[in-house]
This record gives sequence, structure tokens and C-alpha cells, in this order.
Amino acid sequence: MLLVLSFVFFMLLGLPLFGVIGLASIISMIGMPFPMEFIPQNLYTGMDQFPLIATIGFVMAGFLMEPAGITGEIIEVAKKAVGNIRGGLAMVTILACMIFAALSGSGPATTAAIGSIMIPGMIGAGYRKDDAAAVSATGGTLGILIPPSNPMIIYGVVANTSIAGLFMAGFIPGFVMTTSMCITAYCIARKRGYKGTGEKFSVYGLLKAIWDGKWALATPVIILGGIYCGVFTPTEAAEVGVLWTLFVGLFVYRKLTWKNISSALIRTSAFAGSATVLVGVSMAFSRLLTLYHIPQSVGAFLGSISTDPTITLLLIAFFIFLCGFVADTLAMVVVLAPVFLPITNALGIHPIQLGVLFVVCCETGFLTPPFGANLFITMKITDVKLEEVALKAFPYLCTIWLLIILIAACPQLVMFLPNLLM
Repeated sequence: MLLVLSFVFFMLLGLPLFGVIGLASIISMIGMPFPMEFIPQNLYTGMDQFPLIATIGFVMAGFLMEPAGITGEIIEVAKKAVGNIRGGLAMVTILACMIFAALSGSGPATTAAIGSIMIPGMIGAGYRKDDAAAVSATGGTLGILIPPSNPMIIYGVVANTSIAGLFMAGFIPGFVMTTSMCITAYCIARKRGYKGTGEKFSVYGLLKAIWDGKWALATPVIILGGIYCGVFTPTEAAEVGVLWTLFVGLFVYRKLTWKNISSALIRTSAFAGSATVLVGVSMAFSRLLTLYHIPQSVGAFLGSISTDPTITLLLIAFFIFLCGFVADTLAMVVVLAPVFLPITNALGIHPIQLGVLFVVCCETGFLTPPFGANLFITMKITDVKLEEVALKAFPYLCTIWLLIILIAACPQLVMFLPNLLM
């Protein structure tokens, strides 16, 4: 009880999350028969995780891709594919986010990279600022579902499950979500009267755009193809992605400068420091949760409601959704996954299915105030109020919840590719 109360107390004080978790862990051990060495030992064990290097690598690759010119080429291909359809620019934004997601692994990075280019274009084509911001914020959520995905890597570490399997499991839900978002964008465009680019679709034009953007489009093929063909591990793939981005940006498009590289290194270092410490203290916190039998208590409570796997997953999803209003994505993964894994394992739910459900639920946190990261990014780009962007993003949020229900009710939607290829 002291662990939970101190956690809530420090959270309400507004301390950084790693401080909240660390202090709650230390205070809960006062008077308990555990040596204080428990904290530093578990802190070190939590940080000493080789797959964490993959997260840092994918983040750096994402920071490099926009100045390298890769983002612009991706957008051009998407424009040629769907630009002339009603609401085409919104669909271009979503498709560009889907492709960029296969490079960066980060939701906010995807929103910033694509939104900074597409939002001014949509506004110039007659879109309302809040609609343009909402579609960019929503498309950016694909950054953590389409593999590679940083939260999936963290979940794989915490759950001790296959990261490659999680990546495979994200493909079908990712394409389902992309399609449903495009349909939603089309319906909104019809209602608002938004038109396409006016440029007639041409197979030749599309093929030319693909050829011109071949170096950019080769990036996800190299990264994901290398993982699934067994050429390199996800961790090695992240570093290959960085090297490939540097090569394309410096020697092919010749847009990348040493200033861009140093900026990406600084931003990546800041992320690496915060993420590594957060994972470390969260590992200690999760072990204390287990010692205090909190997962068993939560499991007993959920079991008193239902023992049906689908209902249990939906209850877990709703709880994660509520946490998304006040918590960071990585924090939710490292803190909540150890709580729910024993429950779902007892019901025969595969850890990969729970992991994908976790990630999709975390996507909702990007679109819900007061801490919706994607909302803040697009709000700054468009200079509109947070609540206005959140309201316009609500139809897209509903499509995410439809996918959550599908994942809970249809395990094969997630497990088909891992079962087929592993």
C-alpha cells in the first residue's frame, strides 16, 4: 500500500517520472525485510539491457531522416499514390506517417517530421488548421505500431519475449489502422468539402516518384528485411538504419550537414539518458510490485469480473487508456506490463498479443489531453488550442478503439505472421 500511495503522492507533486518511481521504491522499502542494495542492483540490471541500444538507434535515425531529405521523398510518393482523391492530402499525411514509422519507431518523431511539412500544405489547400493538426497527430501514432517500434522493444525487454515476433505482429494491425484512418479522413473530407491535389493520377507518375525516391524507400526494406531474413538482429538493424541514413543524406541527396548530425546526436543523447534511467528504476519498481503481490491482487480483481480472455484484455485496455491521460508511453509499458503479464499468461493469452494491445492502447495517450504528445506538437505547428485539436482527433481515436476491440477478440489478427514465420 505504501508503494502505491507514495507513487501517487510524488506523481501529484509533479516530479519527473523516474524520480516518482525511484523515490516510491525507496520509501516502500523502509521497515521492510529487504536490503537497500536491492534498488541499485535492480537499477543496474534494468539498464544493462542490450536491446535498449536498438531504441536509441531508431530514434537517432528518425532525427536524421528529415534533414537528410528522406521524409520529403516519402511524401512525394504518397502524393502520387492518393493525392488526387477527395481528402487526398490528409491521406498522404497518414500514408507518409505509415512509411516514416517503419524508419523511426517513435510516435512524436513521426508527427513532427511529417506534420511540419504536410500541415502547411494542407492549410494552403483549404484545410482548417485544427483538422490539419488532428490528422497529423493521428497519423503520427502509427510510429509506435508499424515496426520497428520503440515501445515494442521496451516491452520485449520487460516481458522477455521476442522483439522480432512483436515487430511481425504489428504489421497487420498497422495496415488495418492505416486503412481505417484513411477512410475516416475521406469521410471528414466529404463533410468539410476538402478536395485532392488536383493532379490526375498516373501510373507513370507514381512509378517515377517511386524511382526518384528509391533510396528513401529502400530504408525500411533494408531495416525490416534484414531482421526477418536473419541478416541482423533488431539492435543491429537500428545501427544499420543510422549508417544508411547518413550515407543517403551525405552522398546521395547531399542535404545532410554536420550541423544536422550534431543536433541529432544531442537530441538522441537526451532521449537515451532519460529513457535508460526510466527503464532502470522501473525494473526495480516492477520487482517490488511482484514482491508485494500487487499483480496477484489485480489479477484477483479482474478475475472477479470475468475470466474470459477477450473481456480481460478489454478491461486492461481501458485501464491503459485511462493511464494514458497522465502517463508517458514508455513509463506505462515498464510499470504496467509486469502487472498484467501474470494475469494474461494464466489465461493463456500470448505475451505478443498483449504487447501489441499495449502499444495500440498507448497510441490513444498521444491523442488525449492533458499529456497528448502528438497533440502538443501539432498545436505548436498550427497555433491552435489543445482542446480544438483533441476534439478533431476524436473520430480517429474511435478508429483506434475499434482496432483494440479487434485485437482483443481476434488473436490471429496479431499472431498470424509470428506463427507463420517464426
